[in-house]
Amino acid sequence: MFRVFKFSLTFVLATWAAVVSADVLPPPDGPVLLTVTGQIANENVSGAAQFDRTMLRDLDWREIRTFTSFTDGEQSFAGPSLSSVLSAVGAQGAMLRAQAINDYSVPIPVEHADAHDVILAMEWNGTRMRIRDKGPIWVVYPLDEATAETQRFDAEMIWQLDRIAVE
Repeated sequence: MFRVFKFSLTFVLATWAAVVSADVLPPPDGPVLLTVTGQIANENVSGAAQFDRTMLRDLDWREIRTFTSFTDGEQSFAGPSLSSVLSAVGAQGAMLRAQAINDYSVPIPVEHADAHDVILAMEWNGTRMRIRDKGPIWVVYPLDEATAETQRFDAEMIWQLDRIAVE
């Protein structure tokens, strides 16, 4: 009797765990804009978490006004916080490898997501970003004019982002 109970309990717990993890991140309905791989707990395709525009819009969407060394004057950017993307995938690493459409890549410490309120900008001055305008996603750090002039975070502000590997 105890063996039957133990087997049943194990089966129920395993089934419950599979159901809970399977519903964490829905699959994308539209074109995939961002794919996150590596040390993640939540996937919606084999080995990865893919996001379409709607999925990214449903995360912690923020609009910021900031300066960059790549633009003239104060600019407005909007997109999900990097923290919310990392939370959605259950990121478990300390470093990100951010990669652009042309395979250019840069390392970004995971701690920057919260420490610097980084966003994955998808709109620039109220307009959806296109590939020729540094889109569809540009990693943007909120900066004052003086910090932007130092170019402190220029390397991490990768544009045409389409992949992140959590390492």
